[in-house]
Amino acid sequence: MEQLYGDFDASYNELQGWIAAMREYVPGTVIELQIRPYYGPDDQLQLGKQIFHRMFWTFDPCVRAFPHCKPFVQVDGTWLYGKYTQILLIAVAQDGNRNVLPIAFAIVDKENMESWEFFLTNLRRYVISNDNICIISDRGKGLIAAIRRSGVPWRSVYCIRHIAANSIRDYKNADWKRQFVKIGKRLPYPFNISF
Repeated sequence: MEQLYGDFDASYNELQGWIAAMREYVPGTVIELQIRPYYGPDDQLQLGKQIFHRMFWTFDPCVRAFPHCKPFVQVDGTWLYGKYTQILLIAVAQDGNRNVLPIAFAIVDKENMESWEFFLTNLRRYVISNDNICIISDRGKGLIAAIRRSGVPWRSVYCIRHIAANSIRDYKNADWKRQFVKIGKRLPYPFNISF
């Protein structure tokens, strides 16, 4: 992996170049990068050194396509693995032909209220101008707190896939799994589920 992609530290050092390239070659790309001061092993501030904190980005074609999508936005986070274990947050929408459109991304250190607030604030600022939006998610505490704190009247609902997966994981009941799949198939898309 290191021979193909370089090491983790080198990748972070190339981030500013990646940002500049995206802005030049994909016009309209929005990138919000937050950095913080670097403190050495002795907890002393290292002047002139900064470290990555979090980053949000979206692409102009996604922003322009979003108004033509259904008023549902699904948000979720997933762990990134390697030397640095951050979380990738993503928001996706769906058009009238059931095509999935990724509309925004962020890399954050934790899936907490502050990280979700950073993501949702930028999502609202650059992508979603409509108040009549339904957010589909696992309804994690940090996300719900960020939605409430934002003051935006977005409605938040559970993702049926998360409900089914959590029930199956917690109760390990094969009959419940079949029932969730039956119910899920009767729900209108994008809510229907399958395993």
